[in-house]
Order: sequence, then structure tokens, then C-alpha cells
Amino acid sequence: MKLKKIMAGVLSVATALSFAGCNSNDNPGNSSNSSNSSSSSSSSSTSSGNSTSDNSTSSTTVDNPIDNETQSVRDNFFDASKITDGLTLKVLTHRTDLCNDSQLLQEWTKEFEEKFNCKVEYQGFTKYSGDVTTMMSTDNYGDVLMIPDQVKLMDLSNFFEPLGDYATLNERYFWMDQKMYDNVVYGIPHMGAVSGGLCYNKRIWSEAGVTEIPKTPEDFVAALKKIKDQFDGEVIPYYTNFNTGWALAQIIDMSVAVSGNSNIQNDILTSKRDLFVEGEDYYNTMKLMFDIFKETDIHEEDPMTGDWEGSKPAINAGKIATMIMGSWAVSQFQEAGDNPQDIGYMPAPFTKDGKQYAQSTSDYALGINVHSDEAVKELGKAYIDWFVNDSPYISYNKGVSPVRGAEMPDYLEAFSDCEFFVAAPAPEGLVGVWDAINNDSEIGLYNDDAANFKIRMAEAAFKNDEATFKAIIDECNKKWAETRDANEDYNAYMATLS
Repeated sequence: MKLKKIMAGVLSVATALSFAGCNSNDNPGNSSNSSNSSSSSSSSSTSSGNSTSDNSTSSTTVDNPIDNETQSVRDNFFDASKITDGLTLKVLTHRTDLCNDSQLLQEWTKEFEEKFNCKVEYQGFTKYSGDVTTMMSTDNYGDVLMIPDQVKLMDLSNFFEPLGDYATLNERYFWMDQKMYDNVVYGIPHMGAVSGGLCYNKRIWSEAGVTEIPKTPEDFVAALKKIKDQFDGEVIPYYTNFNTGWALAQIIDMSVAVSGNSNIQNDILTSKRDLFVEGEDYYNTMKLMFDIFKETDIHEEDPMTGDWEGSKPAINAGKIATMIMGSWAVSQFQEAGDNPQDIGYMPAPFTKDGKQYAQSTSDYALGINVHSDEAVKELGKAYIDWFVNDSPYISYNKGVSPVRGAEMPDYLEAFSDCEFFVAAPAPEGLVGVWDAINNDSEIGLYNDDAANFKIRMAEAAFKNDEATFKAIIDECNKKWAETRDANEDYNAYMATLS
């Protein structure tokens, strides 16, 4: 199915791409999103973009087929004459399941190695973002790597090689604003996804008598309870994957997606309102997590001993009914057992003005270590070109290709009643400010350290401690406001509005 087939009715409105239907960041499978530190990966970032009047989210060329003009972008991406024989390229990846376990990445790369007479060495990390960020305190952090979300946009040039100018690369690829600063692109997303959704076992939901996709948090929790009653302990209605840490970022990733607002982060900044406001999107998604986690009979008995790899075959077999994940997880769940047909993907249970929304987002972006040798850098560019355009990785993962005009996964047809959008980049003057506030305040929307607010909220939920939940909300809002009001770039931008 071509991108334009699923995105029929493209409307270019402001900087959002709305392709409507009818009515209604450090993990072994994807980014936090993956993502991006500013979502998606989610990441689903509105602020990690850069000021540009022609961004990848606003143009109706989103569904153009791959033509001679876009092909020329690829032809000029790297210079093969600069690549010498016998080079070794070290690639850092979050996909331990594909390089340490199945070694599929190594198998897929053999053709590339033969073409360039080189050797590609993969190093996988289960705590990718944190471990690689630590490695980046030296010059030795591989040659090609997924850009960690902790790297601020204005610091990209200190760590990563420029891959080209925004206007040129934007002709061929989506999401070129995600790892771009001052109109220079430093990373190309290795895959895209849909955020703001849930993976579920369709057979289990059907046998429990849930005939309609929930459109409110209350209906969603009620559906989980119905599954619990129907199967009486034989099926875990919702699996938290709490002990991974990163799984909670999949929930915060919903905040932008369900808002239906491509400018939500920019709006929060310019209105000077709190990050978490009761009744608004960032608050609502965390409250959904709290409400699910406090109901001890609808999630796993001991979330502290969860097993991410074990949850894959379990949801495939119908022992788990539901998990909040980006669409990147669909393929992993389908491949984990004998029942791929049972794995579905549904929109998040939030409705605004009678509609449900979802967001098209980029996952981790592939970048090149600026400290690598020049010939290795050129080989790295060739690798990124191959990985995004030719490798089986995206189709294997049933992901959304960053290449304009590429095939779309069929399972997204389940979102035909949703309105999709792509987040808008930050305006000139606010570029990188959201990320800076998020990092400098130490809130860490996509972080997974033990002191992170999401971890503490989840622990409070397990104890049904709503007072602590509210105290954490207040604490985060205080940190956010203080850091925002001390940010020089933010204050300079706001001065231009007065």
C-alpha cells in the first residue's frame, strides 16, 4: 500500500500534515522515541525541529513517488571514490535482538560488505541511550550510531558529521527536521512509526466481548477489567513492562499524539502554562498510566520482575492482552509465536471533538561519529543510504519508511477512523528550547533512571497513592517553570512577541 493510499485526503494546514479518515528512547526494540527526547521514538517531537519555512511536515509532496529528482538526492549522498578497500565500520545499535541474538543484522549486511569490500561490526546495547551517551564523553563511540536523545540539537555538530542540507535531503526523506540544526541534517531516521497507539491481542479482546475500540480512558480500563473477568487470571489484561524503564516512555509518547495539535509543545512554551495541567494531554496520559497501574488485578502480579523478551511470545499466545507501544512493536509481537494474525494495533483511548488522533513519527536517527577517519565517514554514509533504502530492516519491522513514496504497512488501515498528523518544527528562536528545558530541569520526559518522575508515578500507582502522584505533578511543574523562565533563548523569543 503506497503512502498516498493510506494518507488520502492530505491537507496542508499550517505546519501539520493531516491525513484524515472518517470521523472518529533506550530500548531493545525502538527509540524512546521513540523516539527522540522530544518524542519520537518516540519520538514525537515538535520542538526538536528547526525553523524553516519548508519543513517535511507541511508539504503535500509527502505522497510523491520516488522520481528522478528524489533519486538524485540518493545518488549524491556519498562519494564512493573516497571509500578504500578493507575498512571496518563499527555500528552501535539498540537492537540487541537482531545483532546479539538472531544476528539477522549481520546476515542482512553481507551484501553491503561485499559491495564495498568492508567489514561491519555491530555492538548492541540493552540500555542504549544511557550507555552510548556515556561513551560519547570520549571520541570512541563507534562510526555509525543511533543518535541518543540526550544530545541537544545545538550540540549535534560536536558529535556528528553533517549529512547534507535540509532542503536537499527533504526532497527524498521525511522528518529531516528531527536531527537538524541551522538547516544542516546530522541524522536520518532509520525507520518511522505511528505513536499514540496500543498493541493488543485481537482474539483475546474479541473473546472477552469487547466489540468496540475504547475511545476514553474510562472505557479502556473497563475493557481491561472485562478481559480480567472473562479469563479469570489466565490472561494478563495489561502488561506494564515497568522494570524496563523505557516502556513508560511509550505512554508519555502518547501526549503529543492524542492532542491532535502539531504545535502542542510550542503552544505550551509560548502560553507559559504548566507542563502537566489536569484535563490536558500530558497530564491525561500520565493519569491513564496511574489508573491502569493502580488496578492491581488488571496488570501483571509483580511488575518489578517483568520480562520484555518474554512478553513478546506471551502476547502472541494470548497470555497478555494489551501493551501501550509504538507501532514499531507490532512486528516483534507477530514474529514471536505462531499467531501473528492475532496481533493488532489500536488508537489510544482519547477523543477530542468526536475524533481520535495519532501521530506519524520518526524513530532513532542514524548519524556518523564526527571523529571517525574520513574514509570511514564516507563508508558510514554509504551504510546509512543502504540501511534506509535497501536493507530488509524496515519491512521486517513493518515500520514506516522515511523514504517518500515507499510502501506503508497494511496494519495501519485499522486507523482509518483517526486523523494523523506530523509534529511541527519549532519557530525560529525556540529551536531546541523544549529539549533544553526538559534536560536542564532534569524532568527527563523520556529518561528511565530510577529517580525519573514516571518511575515514581508508577510506584505510587502500585500503592494506590494518588497524593504522591499529585505531588510529583506539582514538583515537575515547578521544575519546568523555573527552568523555562531561566532559559535565555526562551526569554529572548518571548521578548519578540511582546
